[in-house]
Amino acid sequence: MSDSRSTRVSQRNALYRLAAISAVILGLFLTLGAQGHLVAIWPMVTSEGTDLSHGLLLMLPSMMLAGAAVLNLLLCKPLWQERGYALNVTLASNLLTMSYLFYLMIRGVPNHPIGVFLALEMSFVLLLVVTRAGLVWPAVTEAPVEKGMQ
Repeated sequence: MSDSRSTRVSQRNALYRLAAISAVILGLFLTLGAQGHLVAIWPMVTSEGTDLSHGLLLMLPSMMLAGAAVLNLLLCKPLWQERGYALNVTLASNLLTMSYLFYLMIRGVPNHPIGVFLALEMSFVLLLVVTRAGLVWPAVTEAPVEKGMQ
């Protein structure tokens, strides 16, 4: 008679590494977007007729993109190391940025690439949500272990 049992093969969740790589890529794109927006609005902010509150409102999209970019770039290593706090902070900051971009998309700002950044943010947030929910990739396999005849 043979006795077969199955044991779990210990594997790391590769979604954390995918999230870390995605955080770097998204961080670079968000940095470029923030820089492009700041360059576009800087003449309006520094003009004589612009008051402080209007200038700050003009700079808000740049600051949202730059803030999410900095957090993504700073937390990519802890994400790679599968740290829970990094996943939570990254998810919260990118949810906030995604919500703001969604608001701008609904509001309708003509001639702005909001849709591209919103699509990138939504993809990344989806990856973070499924990782947070416990999805494991690659799937954990069951390896049969058989004992010899006694």
